[in-house]
Amino acid sequence: MSSDNRGPLPPVALPPSVRKVQISAPTPSPEGFMSVEASRSLADVAFALRDEQLQAKVVHYKAELETSPELDAVTQQVIKELQTLQAAARARQPLSRPPPADDRAQLEVELIQSLKEMLGRTFRPNKLATILERKLGEVSKRFARIFFESELHDKIRGAGDEAKTMRFSDQSLYHAFVRTQDDVMAQLDSYQYVNEAVKERAKENYYGIIKDMRNSFLARTTPELNTLVKYLNEVLSQFFTVEMPAMLGELSSEVVKEAKLADARTGAGYKISATAFPTFRSAFERRFLQRLVPFVEDEMLSRVRDTKAQFRDETLRFVADPEIFSGVCEVVCETIYDMLYNDGFLDLPSDWRARLSAGT
Repeated sequence: MSSDNRGPLPPVALPPSVRKVQISAPTPSPEGFMSVEASRSLADVAFALRDEQLQAKVVHYKAELETSPELDAVTQQVIKELQTLQAAARARQPLSRPPPADDRAQLEVELIQSLKEMLGRTFRPNKLATILERKLGEVSKRFARIFFESELHDKIRGAGDEAKTMRFSDQSLYHAFVRTQDDVMAQLDSYQYVNEAVKERAKENYYGIIKDMRNSFLARTTPELNTLVKYLNEVLSQFFTVEMPAMLGELSSEVVKEAKLADARTGAGYKISATAFPTFRSAFERRFLQRLVPFVEDEMLSRVRDTKAQFRDETLRFVADPEIFSGVCEVVCETIYDMLYNDGFLDLPSDWRARLSAGT
């Protein structure tokens, strides 16, 4: 995410949109700490946000933001690889493991063990799976979008109506121009012009000033963004290769029992049916976030505290933004569902992909 290869900054002149439903989330203390209770609450908020976005068919960060060709190429490569894997998996025989006995307890044991084994193919001790390594690029892009969106607000994110302290002249000018934009447009419309082209040119010049101020201001925040992305990649890599592998048995047991998968029997009892997928997804993502959020939030805040001279006070609050975690959940969990589907362990509803792409 260095400034040398960063793509164009957001081309929108107006203030960024905010989520339709505002969710109150806990924030770090001024010193950059969060209690265990606050971390758990943050995980719940992140899950609620993820669930809200799915139910409302909302896709993260719909604001237009051009990304660098390098990151776009990575994303396209991941898509091609997933399509190749899917085609190869469907050419193979479905999962050949014999169905377990009719006993519900035995079926539950089988489901837990199968889920643990399959998750273990992605979350491997001390070795980052290739697909997760590639997905970190997508996570970084999402993180950059929410960072820029946060920067363009004149209020501190997650702090209600607390106004930001203007630190740069172009930052204050950007907010002043945006705040008075409607008045300026109305004034320009009130003038008499020799032709419409002159009026449109005046408006274009005004939008150009806003864009220049915005780009100049956001460029000043790039060093913080670069450092935060580096921290995020480090922390997620540690979570995927150290924390998650040790938790797979416990996680699988909690998910299978919470979703009552042993009660959702199909012709092949060891398989998660499409009708059971919604409860499986909800249980899996809830338990995933309960582990992801406390670890990532704590590690990110620790790194920011250790290098606090590099960051502004509002950056501490941004690190605990629930949209960061709901975004990671989206990218990682949907990759897991594809893997389970390709391995014949999970059936996805026919409208799953349609719902994901709704609104794009």
